[in-house]
Amino acid sequence: MSSKCMQPIDKLWAQLEKAASFIKAMKSSKSLPEYEQNWKEFLHNLERAWNKLTSHLQHSPKYQGWNERGRTEKIRRQDPLLSYLVNARGADEHSVEDITRSEPGGIGISPASGNSLYIDKLEIKNGQMTIDSDQPIKIDFIPGRVRLLPAVNRGRTYPTPTAHLDKDLDSDDPIKIAELGVEFYRNYFKKAEAYFVK
Repeated sequence: MSSKCMQPIDKLWAQLEKAASFIKAMKSSKSLPEYEQNWKEFLHNLERAWNKLTSHLQHSPKYQGWNERGRTEKIRRQDPLLSYLVNARGADEHSVEDITRSEPGGIGISPASGNSLYIDKLEIKNGQMTIDSDQPIKIDFIPGRVRLLPAVNRGRTYPTPTAHLDKDLDSDDPIKIAELGVEFYRNYFKKAEAYFVK
C-alpha cells in the first residue's frame, strides 16, 4: 500500500448501512413505540457512522487539507435537515426532552357525496362498527403516526427541517428525512473513499 492510501473503509460503510437498516425497520414497525425506537436507533447509528469515519480519516496527513471535509462540516451545521438529525440525536442522548410525538389513528366518517350526513345510529361493539344511515357514506381509516418535534439540544432549539441542500422540503415524514440523510452521507463516504483510499 502506498503512503497516499489508507485502509479500506468497509467497516465504516457497514456502520452507515446499519443506520439505513433502521429505515427499513421503521417501514415494517408493528406499533408506534417500535417505530419511534427505530427512528432513535437510526439517529444514533447515523451519527456513529459519521464519527467513526471522521476518526479514521484524521489519521491521514491529507485530512486537514481536504476541502470536502471543511465544506461538509459546514453543511452539517447549517443545513436544516442535517443539523436537525445531528441535534435530534444529541437531544435523545443528552436530555429527557421528547424528540417525537405519537399520534393515534382514527376513523373519519363523511357523506359519499355532498356536504351533510345524517346518521340514524352508530354503534361500536367488540371492535365492530355498525352505522345506520339512509345516505351512502365514506369511511376513512387514518393510521397512527409518529411526528417529529423540534429538537432541544444543549439549550438550543432546532426546528423540524423544512429545507435540505437549498431545496424546500415538503415533508414531516421521518422516513423521508432519514432517506435524505443517508443519501447525503453515502455521497460523502464515496468522496472520502475516492480521495483517501483509491
